[in-house]
Formats: sequence, C-alpha cells, structure tokens
Amino acid sequence: MKVEQVMTVSPATCGLDDTLAQAMERMWDADCGIIPVVDDTGRVILVMTDRDIAMASATRGLAPGNIRAREMRHKPVISCRPDDGVQHALRLMKTHRVRRLPVTTTEGVLHGIISIDDIAQCAGSGEPVTAVELLDALKSVVAPATAAQVAATADTREVFRGRPVRG
Repeated sequence: MKVEQVMTVSPATCGLDDTLAQAMERMWDADCGIIPVVDDTGRVILVMTDRDIAMASATRGLAPGNIRAREMRHKPVISCRPDDGVQHALRLMKTHRVRRLPVTTTEGVLHGIISIDDIAQCAGSGEPVTAVELLDALKSVVAPATAAQVAATADTREVFRGRPVRG
C-alpha cells in the first residue's frame, strides 16, 4: 500500500511569519498535533508539534502570540513521498522517533501528512504492515530518549530559549 492511499490530504499549514498562536489555532481547527511551516511555494521548511509550541512558549516566558514560526528550531525535515510504501514511512518513523511525517514531492512541496495512526488503521487488514511491525515502531517512538539523543538535541533547546541556531 502506498503512502498516498492513507495520508491526510491538504493538511493545515502555516507560514514563517505566522505566530505560534495562529499555528495552534489551525492545529485545533484541524484536530492535529503537527503543522508544517511552508514557504510561498509550498515547500516544507520545518514542522512544529503541539509540544514544540508549548516548550518554546514556556522556556522563553512568552505567549505563543509573541513568537513567530521562523523563530522555531530548524532541524532536518524527515519526510516521505506519496508513492513510498507505508512500510517505508513506518521505518522512517521508527528510526527518527516521530509519529508523523510530511509527505512531499521530490522538490519538498507539501502533499500531505501520514501518521502512525494512519498506518495503524490499515495494519492487520491484509495490508503489508503487520501488527508486530507497527508495535515495534510505536515502541521506538515512545521510548525514553537515550543520553546520546538528548545530547544531540542540545542545540534545539537553545532555540526554545530564544537563541536561534544557525543552519
């Protein structure tokens, strides 16, 4: 089964100049926990989760309406393509410990979002993802971070505190 068969089409997005409050409102309206930040061409620049927004606001002591999306942490966007198999998307989620992936074109233009929930909905129904594979990926996503993973995110904590990292 292909990613495009189970992904959410036309997900909520925000722009670089939108505030985190605006992003949260779009997330609320769309009942989702992630929002891609896109440029004028629709290319995904970064993704923000509800947790990212809460942490940025709390660590800076600022209301979400006083922080722009462009001020958020920038780490590589992990994405998949519409014609990738759902097993490939699941492996990316497991490897990168994320629950959701933007689905993009080869140029990085947003096409949709696939979540581990989307994959769970098709698991066990004769599709190529087994319940064991799904559980294995989910365990990786929810497992506590290792010391090396925590150390690798030190630069993103500085961004939460309002000290942008170059890159």
